Amino acid sequence: MPARSRSTVAARAALLVVTVLARPALAEAPCLEDAARLCPGIPAAGDGRLWACLQRNSVRLSSACVQNVQWVQARARELRVDCANDIYRFCPYVAIGQGRVLQCLGAHLGQRELSAACEEGVTRVIDRTQELVDACSDEAARFCEGVQPGGGRVFLCLRAQSERLSTRCRRALEPR
Repeated sequence: MPARSRSTVAARAALLVVTVLARPALAEAPCLEDAARLCPGIPAAGDGRLWACLQRNSVRLSSACVQNVQWVQARARELRVDCANDIYRFCPYVAIGQGRVLQCLGAHLGQRELSAACEEGVTRVIDRTQELVDACSDEAARFCEGVQPGGGRVFLCLRAQSERLSTRCRRALEPR
């Protein structure tokens, strides 16, 4: 993909990255049940409170939720490790959250500025996000109309509708 279109995809990915990478642990049915049981009244608003609550209660989480939380943490660590120097170099004043750092890094894709590991990691996140958009955008519009994007809300909505989704969309929603 050319650098310019990768940059455009990076901007779109930044808008969705919270729902794809940072929030899949909350979107899985076992974590939804754990969140309701352990964190009543805390919305999945994308401000990190629900994530913090689940982490505080990690010893009380179901094994399926623990496994998914660990997957999310591993993916986040990989990107931070792969891109630490690049984040410091290109995005030192970018606020963390809502995909802003990914958008900043994405602006440098294909320009031979990022380290190879960071370029690969950012590309992987952007490709995964694009896969989700391609596979699920029609179903999100149909089944999640009125759901405000951000904070994992559309992802949660889609997961709650999993029995109604196409096989392609269900696969795109699965953690890898």
